[in-house]
Amino acid sequence: MQFFKTKSLYKNKFNYLLCCLGAMLTLASCEDPNELGLELVEDNISGVYTDTLTINVSTVLADSIATSGSGIMLAGQYTTPQTGALQASTYFQVGPGGVLATPAEGATYDSLKLILPTSGYYYGDTTQRVTYSVYELNSTLTARNLPPVIPNEQPYSSFYHQGAGLYSVSKVDLKPEPLATYTFSPRPVSKDTLEISLQNELGQQWFDLQKAGDDKLKDNNSFAAFFKGLGIVASEGNAVLGFPTSGAVVRLYYSEPSSSGGNRTVKSYNFSLINSNLQYNKFDGDFTGTPLEGLKDSKELPASATNEISVAQAGTGLLIKLEIPYLENLKEKLKPEFINKATLVVEPFRGAATGYPFFVPSSVGLYETSISNVLYTPLNVEYTQEIIPLTSAYIKSSETATEGRYEFSITEYLINKLKNENRINEPLYLAPASSEFRNSVSRLVVGAQNQAIKNVRLKVYYTTIQ
Repeated sequence: MQFFKTKSLYKNKFNYLLCCLGAMLTLASCEDPNELGLELVEDNISGVYTDTLTINVSTVLADSIATSGSGIMLAGQYTTPQTGALQASTYFQVGPGGVLATPAEGATYDSLKLILPTSGYYYGDTTQRVTYSVYELNSTLTARNLPPVIPNEQPYSSFYHQGAGLYSVSKVDLKPEPLATYTFSPRPVSKDTLEISLQNELGQQWFDLQKAGDDKLKDNNSFAAFFKGLGIVASEGNAVLGFPTSGAVVRLYYSEPSSSGGNRTVKSYNFSLINSNLQYNKFDGDFTGTPLEGLKDSKELPASATNEISVAQAGTGLLIKLEIPYLENLKEKLKPEFINKATLVVEPFRGAATGYPFFVPSSVGLYETSISNVLYTPLNVEYTQEIIPLTSAYIKSSETATEGRYEFSITEYLINKLKNENRINEPLYLAPASSEFRNSVSRLVVGAQNQAIKNVRLKVYYTTIQ
């Protein structure tokens, strides 16, 4: 850039800006300033942008994700080449809800069934049959508190519960033999209801206790102390299905003699899901034989060690770590005040499925480490006083296209980052939006920047003088 002498007071005002931005032009590519919404004061001021900043990606494994009390039970499994095998299992307690009617003289037990209406949520290949095993719990579901950040006593991660809860990695003991094994062809969109017949020995035991007026069935607490709960674990299939906790019930059918002497009258007791804050979903990821093999031991792998990809996956706690190593250089060449707009664009890796059966997340969010050192704090929507997590829905290139992108406006974030010497090198994290991250199993695969297609790029629009 050549600098011309001028008598204009206005142009003198920009001399310092010219020095700061001169070197930046070598990084920039021109773009029509009218598209940026810039109102040009003089002909020598224009808007340009750069998207050549280096962004390093890694895959990070969060230690725990709070999954109890979500209102949805997830059970199933699926496998992809990038993420290996994920298994989702769910655990809960049931109880009579109140005093059960005393069966009449001559009443007999008929059957015991676990009834599960589907929620409509699914992930994976629902054309394959799914097999569930239902187990009796051999240990009590107990919520726990995870350590807070000292001294402000906030949870160490925003994926933790504010109080006691159960987590994606919480363990529970199961009795060795299942109460039922059930194979079916899923139809989640139709919202079918599963009716799984449980062991008659268990149903007969419950019915005999009720006939005898045993206190074990007098209320929810007494029953939960006697029967600790149920777990649903998948053993076959390539899909995960969702079930609302509000509809889950164990129903005991029995019959009584008819007063008229005709056919017997069929009656039932309902043991509905209780203590919803203790119902939780457990997620196990097996990365053996995939680019992510060894991740559990290291908690983080750069894309250079994972075949140049990075993965975010709900449930298992995988996040994509984004680092911009040369922001210090940008700060030397560009005053933060002259940044007009900064947009982070993320495109899924084209070597991985983005549609059925392994859809990309419907909504993705950005997370950071907060000033108080709370991990994975959601970035908020900019230029508003409200606390609204910054998310992006998946934007398809066209209605029929398989390609698409997520876009995030991070102008205020980048300006503040450049102004703060202590936080300029802190990374961002990319993962499904918080509710989806806790209550689903979707995954997003992103390629490293040195791939032929730039899956992740930061567009920085700024003002310069020609």
